[in-house]
Amino acid sequence: MNRPSLSALFDGIDRPLLAAALLLAVTGIIMIFSATHSSEHLASQYAMQTAWLGVGLAALYLAAILPPRVLQGIAIPAYAVALLLLIVVLATGVVKGSSRWIRLGPIGFQPSELAKIAVILVLAQFLERNRRNLSKPRVLLTAFAIIAAPMLLILKQPDLGTSLVFGAILCGMLFWAGLSLIELCLIVSPVVAILISIMSDFNWIVWACFIAVLFGTLYLVRPPRWMIVSLFVIHIGVGVSAEPLWNSLHDYQRQRVVTFLDPEADALGAGYQVIQSQIAIGSGGLWGQGLLEGSQTQHSFLPEQHTDFIFAVVGEELGFIGALTLLGLYFLLVMRGIKVAAGAKSRYHALIAGGCVSALCFHIVMNIGMTLGLLPVAGVPLPFLSYGGSFLLTSMILCGLLLNMWRRRFEY
Repeated sequence: MNRPSLSALFDGIDRPLLAAALLLAVTGIIMIFSATHSSEHLASQYAMQTAWLGVGLAALYLAAILPPRVLQGIAIPAYAVALLLLIVVLATGVVKGSSRWIRLGPIGFQPSELAKIAVILVLAQFLERNRRNLSKPRVLLTAFAIIAAPMLLILKQPDLGTSLVFGAILCGMLFWAGLSLIELCLIVSPVVAILISIMSDFNWIVWACFIAVLFGTLYLVRPPRWMIVSLFVIHIGVGVSAEPLWNSLHDYQRQRVVTFLDPEADALGAGYQVIQSQIAIGSGGLWGQGLLEGSQTQHSFLPEQHTDFIFAVVGEELGFIGALTLLGLYFLLVMRGIKVAAGAKSRYHALIAGGCVSALCFHIVMNIGMTLGLLPVAGVPLPFLSYGGSFLLTSMILCGLLLNMWRRRFEY
């Protein structure tokens, strides 16, 4: 039997999406080299990232050609393995104050990255099977339970930034499953209530005003009765537990939120990263200081410049034009992903695409937002650019799944 050629397997591929992903990945290796070449213990990082890109391309190819029935068959086993590995990782060594990696010799692997893919596949299968009962409490609670297990295990590591990705995936997939924006806003309103409580220093008057606005919205929208009762109970619980939950966070997590509100309050401590990042981006000007020439980057004033703050390296060395070009590539990637989800005939295919886009979009917005000082520093890497083999592999698989769903967009 003749095997299909490579060109036949990729017939009908979304070339703009693939080109954007590959350009971003190559740009990432260049910027990692620039950010690490002057440091003896980091100089080999770009070579490692290049090797991971090779593995990632193979994973992208595999994700792009797997039939949907195979994706459905591996969804639950992959989810179970991800949960098992997340449990195992808590018993391994600590790196920089957290347990996030499983070490296989010199190679470190983050099970939380596998969990992102597994959750997307399991949620797509579950929501597609329950598409006619989406607004029922049982279905929504089960969907929350699917993301709650990995979220809690990742929070235990602790890794607040990665755990938040699962919430973004759920919201995006619920939207593509048919939930309205108003219903989604109501679902995430408890999170908004917590943030308002923290920002107002747990002022009950501010919280009460928010609750009044919320229930005014409920009166106008008139969602199902069970949702009104649930939101009432949850928000009362939030009002009572917000301060204890805040006090239960690790010191560095609370400090990140405080630093986001006022970076200058601890300019040499928790606010140092954000301030140095803003200086680096601002010093780049229109055209940048030049590759390998950034003063903040080459003198290592910016911590984690090859991982979470790689966008600051782009801004400093390639300037506003370089950063804008990078944002253009991300915009193309996200818009093509949305087109895949919107154009799919199969609800299952649309849900997978929606989950992939949600995960990528969350990482892009959070990382660039924290680099610019617009969002709290949450340790969220930038897709395709930040150093990290596990995350690059995940980004390539997400892209591969989008390419797969595009090729099958006419299938039911």
